[in-house]
Amino acid sequence: MKNIILVFSLFISLSNYASIKWEKIHTENNIDIYSRSSKSGVLPFRATGKISAPIQTVLNTLMDLQNKNKWSPKLKQIKIHEVINNQEMIISEYYKTPWPATDREFLLKGKMEKISNNKYIIKAHSINNAKYASKSHIQSEVEYLDVTLEDLGNNTTSIDFKFHGDFKGWMPIWLTNLIQKKWPLRFIQSLNQYIVSQN
Repeated sequence: MKNIILVFSLFISLSNYASIKWEKIHTENNIDIYSRSSKSGVLPFRATGKISAPIQTVLNTLMDLQNKNKWSPKLKQIKIHEVINNQEMIISEYYKTPWPATDREFLLKGKMEKISNNKYIIKAHSINNAKYASKSHIQSEVEYLDVTLEDLGNNTTSIDFKFHGDFKGWMPIWLTNLIQKKWPLRFIQSLNQYIVSQN
């Protein structure tokens, strides 16, 4: 009986959270930035925009982890710990955090899903594994990180970038606000610029 009540309570909690709508907080260069209400310490954001390239080019660039630090904002490097299959792996992303905050590590299990020839989703979430965790970085907790790509034709791809997580550790309010508004914006801008420069 207790287990049934627990499951029911969890379902209600998740249903209530799912009903919370994204609120647009900023638009720049045809990229829309959204946020939503959350508990203390948790940082949710979303960005939507368009990339000037076919969907396969965008997908290949996102999956090219060894070169992601050439364009992804504040990303120092990526380490691949385990390749589970062609679409799924365990990785660490190491991010530079402005002083006086400490650099962060995202220890993630990621997966690429093909919805159709015209739509893909790259999903990731945090895992706990002391063997892979860096002692020189604060471990951020990522509930979900989803990047949805959809082919719009005419060498154009839509991108929908959602993040919900806790950066953990101490971080000033001004830096949290900056990350929420600028990181997803720069992510899409830098991805587009990098792809255009490579073609």
